[in-house]
Amino acid sequence: MKFKRAPIVQPRLALDVYEQILYAIVNGQFEPGERLIQEQIAEEINVSRTPVREALLRLEQEGVLVQTGRKGFSIRNISDKEVRSLYGAREAIEGYAAYRMAEDRSPEKLAIIKANVDAELVSGEQTLEEEFIANKDIHRLIVEQVGNPALLDMFDNIWNRGISLWLFAATRGDEASVQPEVHVDLYNVIATGTPEEAHTEMIRHVRAGLSLHLSDD
Repeated sequence: MKFKRAPIVQPRLALDVYEQILYAIVNGQFEPGERLIQEQIAEEINVSRTPVREALLRLEQEGVLVQTGRKGFSIRNISDKEVRSLYGAREAIEGYAAYRMAEDRSPEKLAIIKANVDAELVSGEQTLEEEFIANKDIHRLIVEQVGNPALLDMFDNIWNRGISLWLFAATRGDEASVQPEVHVDLYNVIATGTPEEAHTEMIRHVRAGLSLHLSDD
């Protein structure tokens, strides 16, 4: 069984189903090309087909799934071009945020970021989900401290989609896992370097993630 049964009363039912399906995909519980059939998923989770259908359609909209026949979906293969596009958008958003943070260099803002970087250092071994959230939170804090709502909206638009978690998970391996020390290095450049150096370091950091996807590049 790939899913846990939902309780009878579940106010977050649609979201719960979406998250269960996404994490089943991320954690490799479905083989490439394997069909996800809504009736089977609904039976395992113990819900009606409606929230399952909504979750599958959302994952299709996010680019994680494609429809295969009337009632089935399968995991979509993402091209190298799409991966580069996603990471390119991250370079633009997060690189600019790092530049502005180094330009501003507010002690209060830097302290908020450093606290999260330090917390990651002492967090110990993490699950895929915990690692993803910790990484996302640090990057989001950097963008958030710039104080530009439009910039933060663009960040959230990329990172809050299921496709971003799937892409992140695709880079996870025993030897490819993100090391907390890389965020220490990133923070130090933002805190002590020039804006140009912070911008360059953030782009280097993002491209390191891209290289895990495109190992032949």
